[in-house]
Parts: sequence; C-alpha cells; structure tokens
Amino acid sequence: MRKKPTIQILPVFLVLCLSFGTFSCNESKTQGDPEQVASGEMSLLQNSSEDILAMNSEILPVEATKDTNVLLTVDTENITEETVEEFVKISDDRSGSSEGVLPSDHVALVEKNMKIFWSAEALDPQLETTVDVLGIFRKPEGGAEILDGVFRDPNKDGIVMGKIKNKKVNGLEYYNIMIRINEETPRTFVIDPKLQMKHD
Repeated sequence: MRKKPTIQILPVFLVLCLSFGTFSCNESKTQGDPEQVASGEMSLLQNSSEDILAMNSEILPVEATKDTNVLLTVDTENITEETVEEFVKISDDRSGSSEGVLPSDHVALVEKNMKIFWSAEALDPQLETTVDVLGIFRKPEGGAEILDGVFRDPNKDGIVMGKIKNKKVNGLEYYNIMIRINEETPRTFVIDPKLQMKHD
C-alpha cells in the first residue's frame, strides 16, 4: 500500500526539477551585460529572419505563364490605304516598348497553350469613332504555325481571340489583322505583324 504514494509523488517531483532547470537557464541568460543580452537576442532574430527568407525564396513559384494582349491604336482621321504603316501603332503587354516600330515589324510574344487577344481603338477618343478587329488571317507565306485557332470573343465586341498551340514552336508566324473604322461609311484596313513563341 505504501508504493502508491511514492508513484504519485514521483511525476510531481520530476516536473518541479524540470521547471527549476528551465528557470535557472533563463535566469543565467538574463544575467550579465544587458547590451550583450539584447545584441544576442537581435542576432537570433536576424538569423531567424534570414532563414525564413531563404526558405520562402526556395518555395516561390516560377513566373506564371500568361495571355498576350495586343492593342492597335488607329489615327482614324489620317489613315488611308497608302498610310497604314504611318497611322497605326501596335503595342502589347509582353514585348516591351513598340515606340518607333512599324506595324509590319511588330512581333508579339506568346506562350504555348495560352491565348492572345487583339483589340483596337481610335487615337482620338473625342471623335467617338470606334475601331473593331474583324479577323485574324494567316498569310500564304505563314512561316511557323503558332496559332491553333482564332475566334471572335463572344463577351466583347470588336475583339478577336487566338489559341496558342500546346507545344514548342520556333520561328515567326506571319499573319494579317483586318480592322474596321466605324464611321458613316465604314472603312477596313489590313495590317501584317508577326507572332513568336516565348521559350524559357
């Protein structure tokens, strides 16, 4: 019968010993020069932060693939069949600045299995003249086959969407963009830029 109290007291004794040991360790850390203690704690925090940043950088995802948006800005007042190259500017959100680049020299970068959207707008919005993209057509000397299909965007008027092939394609694809200026007498024009697939 005397063994039971001993068995019950033993866990309590162990807890007290452990608590005393932990308290002694903490007390010994706080003794000494406060500046040294503070600098030691700051060093520990900095090391921990660096470790966390290093871990985060290792698990950050690679830059995600994305669609390409091409915009044609049209000087609706001055454009003619002979001045298309002069009064149409093409830009996109993947190929950097297109300042000073002729429409026929513009190369839009796309990524496999993604989409490309073509839209157009008037240079002077105060004229209330709208511009639509009517269609995208592969040229006879089309070069590389990057586009898998072209569709009118059902949710947005005047915008055409292209589906990019789901495989690596090298080289340039040559194609035409047909636009329409919506005036009292609508006018259509053809621009011939290029596509190129972006590779890692």
